[in-house]
Amino acid sequence: MANSDTPADTNAARHRRRRLLVLAAGGVFAVAAIAVAATQPPETWVRAKEAVGRGMDSVRALGAGWFFTAFALLPAVGFPVSAFALTAGPLFAPVLGLPAVLALAGASMAVSMTISYGLSRFLLRPWVERLLAYLGYAIPTVPPGKRRMFVFLVRVTPGPPYVFQSFLLGLAKVPYPTYLAISWLTATANVVLFIIFGDALIKGKGGVALAAVAGVVAVVFAIKALKRRASANAVADATGDV
Repeated sequence: MANSDTPADTNAARHRRRRLLVLAAGGVFAVAAIAVAATQPPETWVRAKEAVGRGMDSVRALGAGWFFTAFALLPAVGFPVSAFALTAGPLFAPVLGLPAVLALAGASMAVSMTISYGLSRFLLRPWVERLLAYLGYAIPTVPPGKRRMFVFLVRVTPGPPYVFQSFLLGLAKVPYPTYLAISWLTATANVVLFIIFGDALIKGKGGVALAAVAGVVAVVFAIKALKRRASANAVADATGDV
């Protein structure tokens, strides 16, 4: 019997296999790390805490400017946003205050998203198209009336990394104001909660850290509910139901 899989199906299957391999490797690494950590004497953790404190002091002494510049530039080309979100509070809240750190993080996210959009929409479009096709992401054509919902669904769909979401939206030719407004609101909400979590954790404020985690969970469930509603509306529109 002939194989009826389309190229899109093949790419999607290949992408799923890669994700499963990455998850499996991450799980093995996490188990190994926990096993090693459990065998360490208390003195090791004391020395590690002191080393982390010295490292943070050295980084903090360089100033916030370089950190938030890197926050704005590196995620635009694939560096994990979480690395900045989890360290911004512990590093700079003691010297700038948490509100200022949150404001700078929000500005960095806006700049990062703008760079990714410009790269995918104009400067590197042919290369980004090939990269996304290799990773199993199709470039959709989005009707004008569906663009806001499309941006929202791309941003809240688990799986694609942040930078690939930005590239996909740029390639789909979503207007920049629509892209930035919705992307910024959805992504920055989680970044803010991660910054609060990291700051509370390093200060030993367990209650605040747990509240931040609860906030992340609440955002995830709220997004899932909105996504289900949007998908149901899309099906209704497609079938002509009212």
